Amino acid sequence: MKFLSHLFLAIGLLVLTSCTKSCGSSRKDMTPEQVVEAYLNISLNMKDVGQKEDLLALTTDNLRDAIVQASDDTLKNAFINKNYRLKTYSVVERRDRTPRETEVTFSISYNDLGDNPELKEEDAALVTTENTVSVAKQNGIWLIRDVLGKKTTIDFPFSQADEIKPAPGGSDPTPEQPPPTEEEGEAEAAPN
Repeated sequence: MKFLSHLFLAIGLLVLTSCTKSCGSSRKDMTPEQVVEAYLNISLNMKDVGQKEDLLALTTDNLRDAIVQASDDTLKNAFINKNYRLKTYSVVERRDRTPRETEVTFSISYNDLGDNPELKEEDAALVTTENTVSVAKQNGIWLIRDVLGKKTTIDFPFSQADEIKPAPGGSDPTPEQPPPTEEEGEAEAAPN
C-alpha cells in the first residue's frame, strides 16, 4: 500500500515537472499565429469570467487595456452567453511589418442564433467574418496588441456604447448637415 502511494506521488511529480518545463518553454516558442489561435480558442470557448486572466496573458497595449476595463457583464455577453454556434476559425494570413511587429488575419464562421439559442443550426444564418490583429514581440514573447479591423462581440470584448448603429429610419449614420445660410437658401429658392 505504501509502495502504491509513493508510486502515485512520483508519477504526479513527474507529470507536474514535465508540464511546468514544457508549458514554460512553449509560450516563448509560440509564433504570432499560434498566439492568435490560442486567444481565439479561449475566447470562443470561454465558460467562466475568470478565464479573463488567460486572455490577458496573450495581450498587451490597447487590447489588454480593453480586457482589463471590460466589466464582468461585458465579458459574459461577449464570450459566455453565446448567441452563435461556432463552425470554424483559422488564421488566413500573416504580414510581417518589422522583426518585432506583424499582423495576423483570421477568419471565423458561425451560425448566428440571434435572440433564440434554441434555433436549429440549419435555420440560423451562416456568418463568416475576417479580422486582422496587430501582434508584437515583447520580452521574447508574441502578444496581441490591437484589433485593426472591426471589433465583433464574439472574439473581442467591447461595450454597447462602441457599437455602430444605424440612425433612426434605417439609414447609415452620416454627419449632420448644417442648415443653409440665408444666401444659400435664397439661391435655392430663386428660379433658374
